[in-house]
Amino acid sequence: MRLLFLTAIVAVLAGAAAHAADIAADDVMLKIEMQSWGQSRGLSPVGADEASDGVAMALAGDASAVGALELPAGDYTLVLWATAPAGDADGFFVEINGARTRLLGRIGSWGTLSLPFTVAQAGPVTIQIIGQEPGLTIDQIAVVRGAYPQGEIDYADIPGETTGESIGLEDIPRLSAPCELAALPDAPFEADATTVFHESFDAPCAGVVGDHRWTEEGRWGQALILDMPDGRFDIDAAELGIAERGTIEWWVKPRPAARVWWDQGWHYFLHLEPATADGVQIDVSKYRTSLETWITLDGRPYALDEGINETTQMGTSGLSIEDWHHMLVSWDLSGERQWLWVMTDGVGTQSFFPRSFEPSAFARIEVGNTPSDWDVPYLPMDGAIDELRVSNVSVRERLAQ
Repeated sequence: MRLLFLTAIVAVLAGAAAHAADIAADDVMLKIEMQSWGQSRGLSPVGADEASDGVAMALAGDASAVGALELPAGDYTLVLWATAPAGDADGFFVEINGARTRLLGRIGSWGTLSLPFTVAQAGPVTIQIIGQEPGLTIDQIAVVRGAYPQGEIDYADIPGETTGESIGLEDIPRLSAPCELAALPDAPFEADATTVFHESFDAPCAGVVGDHRWTEEGRWGQALILDMPDGRFDIDAAELGIAERGTIEWWVKPRPAARVWWDQGWHYFLHLEPATADGVQIDVSKYRTSLETWITLDGRPYALDEGINETTQMGTSGLSIEDWHHMLVSWDLSGERQWLWVMTDGVGTQSFFPRSFEPSAFARIEVGNTPSDWDVPYLPMDGAIDELRVSNVSVRERLAQ
């Protein structure tokens, strides 16, 4: 119930041969080199004799390549020409219009991966290739008309050369894509015209709840340790003016022995409590090995089949458990297209979607544990926080692209 996407495993057996498929040229909606697909991050060129031009693209663990096609309603198949160097580098995800599927590359040899999908209503279809295990290598990507399960089509069956092109990401109704800060903060925050709250934790302060300690080993100077089981930091948000748009950023260092970034548990980082029962709320937690951000109306994040909700996420398995990390959450609900961002150390995911939420005031911001008024167990971040700033603008103007 917590997951908004479909998870499935498509196993590719070494030596398995695909059946020849009769694909007409008119049925090829897309055929393109992987490096030319949409907007990408974390793809590295590698030499490969089996690749169409001798070069393919290896995916990092946080790689993402996303684009969109205008497709009529009907059945289609995504086809990839790919390989995996080893069994611990064969997994990745494909997300098509929000439905996510896990695929496995053929270990040690090149092969065809196929994933059928259905377009219920004509319009833009987003296709995103998402890294999981570093090293999976893709040469080409294609979309053909018709449903071809694994083993019923080979990339060589697809006629023609490069065809089709990604439509502008600004022309599609919803999308999750990689994003990056133009510059990562490298000094303690300084208040500016957009700053509505700032806490350096260099001295005892109001808002600390439950078990806690102070440490001189902060990101800069002193920091606050939110201890197990109930440590939390609360901010009165009633007068901050962050209903339509805002940014919350801070430095975190979960207790290394807890292995928070790598474990399969659920840890809460941030909750924005609505000022009214029917207002907007925003939540950030780490579940399994992904940092997930929800914006909800008339529902709770652990029951996402209720009310109105949108979500975005990014992986955490590549984060060091020994170091401080910069976290950032931002939103912009002011227009007909609404935005949500989540980032660690200056890189992350941005999502946009059709207008679904009417901005409403927040009562408080809670950092580091389960929201205080929820009847669920403690889900502590279990660690230290430092240099927290709340701004009344979104992060949009600070992005690299």
